[in-house]
Amino acid sequence: MSAETPRILFVDDDIVTCRVMQRNCDNAGYACDAFQNGADCLALFNKQGADVVITDLRMPGMNGFELLSEIRKIDSEVPVLVMTGYSSVENAVEAMKRGASDFIKKPFDFTELKLLVERALKSVRLRNENRLLKKRLGEERHRFGMIGDTPAMQTLFNTVEKVAEVSCSALITGDSGTGKELVARALHDFSPRKDAPFVAVDCGALTTTLLESELFGHEKGAFTGATQRKYGLMEQADGGTLFLDEICNISDTMQIKLMRALESSKVTRVGANTAVPVDVRVIAASNRNLEQMVEEGHLRHDFYHRLNVVNIHVPSLSERRQDIPALVDAFVQEFADRYSRQVQGFDKASLQKMCDADWPGNVRELRNTIERSVILAEGPVLHWEGTNVPKTGSQLPVHFSEEAFCTLTELEEEYIHHVLRCFNGKKTRAAEVLGIDKTTLWRKLRRLETEEEAV
Repeated sequence: MSAETPRILFVDDDIVTCRVMQRNCDNAGYACDAFQNGADCLALFNKQGADVVITDLRMPGMNGFELLSEIRKIDSEVPVLVMTGYSSVENAVEAMKRGASDFIKKPFDFTELKLLVERALKSVRLRNENRLLKKRLGEERHRFGMIGDTPAMQTLFNTVEKVAEVSCSALITGDSGTGKELVARALHDFSPRKDAPFVAVDCGALTTTLLESELFGHEKGAFTGATQRKYGLMEQADGGTLFLDEICNISDTMQIKLMRALESSKVTRVGANTAVPVDVRVIAASNRNLEQMVEEGHLRHDFYHRLNVVNIHVPSLSERRQDIPALVDAFVQEFADRYSRQVQGFDKASLQKMCDADWPGNVRELRNTIERSVILAEGPVLHWEGTNVPKTGSQLPVHFSEEAFCTLTELEEEYIHHVLRCFNGKKTRAAEVLGIDKTTLWRKLRRLETEEEAV
């Protein structure tokens, strides 16, 4: 279809009416295909579409109502004008109920019909312009694969845009579930290194020995089980980006080795005598206060500043509540498409509750909540009653007294089990509330189980 020449499909079982319509359309600057039955019109519409369809209602074979129904199955928005005779509007009203855009009585004057056609075409143009505008606004709100138009998010977007251009180290901070890895990927995808690998490492899931082997690789026979040479993740990320998630969990020894590798741009595989040059950009992330960890001696001062060339803070959901409606809309659409659910969104009351709720797990928790709501949807409109998040100040199973004391380990154990009970043993949800990743929670639980077995 040409944007300059509107294309009209006209259906009437009278051949003379069809010829007159085609001549009038040619004079008016329209491209018109005329048919004497609905089936032929439908066949061409199914192949090429149209800007406007005009059809009589009373025809042998496929009548106008049936044609309208079939067209609406293919295109729910194309304007369909119906013609009705017998000086009655009853059929026209019925057609409007079934999705017709407008109607005209027969016999009609072409000047009158042209006004209806122009009105229909104008409606289509306005609808397309609105879609384009929404798309452009959406692109502004969905920069770097993230959603948000609050000042906090715009600041984040502008920072990412500047930092992505260079290859310096960067430290991403923010609470669990805020989207730190999305920021890291944006720094890579919009950088000169975008065509090279992006390699992510969860530092909290590996012991010092395993982390060293994963990052630097090892030679055959370096240790028991090393049956062949393994190239480390830093070598695999050569030319690209290495993302170190939960950097706060690595040991002092590993901090020294990693810092040496970053300073020299070389790695030495475990069991090797020579170093291998690598060119990687390191982006680290943590949900903990690293400056405080440096002050307390849990993180090396020089290692921290080697990573913290640029600090990028990802705001929590509580810092950007105005973005919640846009996030909800995006997640509803995502999961409706994924699970083939015919849902429209949340009712106003539910959406307001979501905007007012505390989301300790941030965007990840909100996203999981919406995914669950879409999966369990019982109709097109979604409902949300709230969560069972324990309120601040709720009584814990540990009681303090001036005579009996417990260790920090015992206190941690009691609190972990308390949160798990509150969420019916759901470890992912408990980890979000505890402010740790699920791997760390699993590791703590395994340690507690080991201690109990030893006792």
